[in-house]
Amino acid sequence: MTKPTSAGSLNVVLQPSPFPIVKGTQTNLKVNFDQKGTSTVQPHIDYDVTISNSAGKQLFNAVTLAGQSGPSLHTSDGIITIPYTFQEPGTYTIKVSAFGILFNPINPEFAQFQINVT
Repeated sequence: MTKPTSAGSLNVVLQPSPFPIVKGTQTNLKVNFDQKGTSTVQPHIDYDVTISNSAGKQLFNAVTLAGQSGPSLHTSDGIITIPYTFQEPGTYTIKVSAFGILFNPINPEFAQFQINVT
């Protein structure tokens, strides 16, 4: 699944594995931050990832899990993998936010993905 960020500065590629996603089984959510309009990975991204259920309740936040106090985490290689186990079947929203590119802050941008868990 590929989507541009809300302001179009990056393309975000989300690859859940295994797919389809089954409740109670660990899913690895691989995220690539690609340069706008290309499949070339963009290094040095400040980011966050959240997972919410269909009611909008946030179930996961990467920054909080990492114990960080700031608004974002950093990936030097532009690729991250988030392990997560969905506890219930249903539709979830994965929001990938970008706060900086190549050590330069940007106005926060995001890409949202809807996924189904069986």
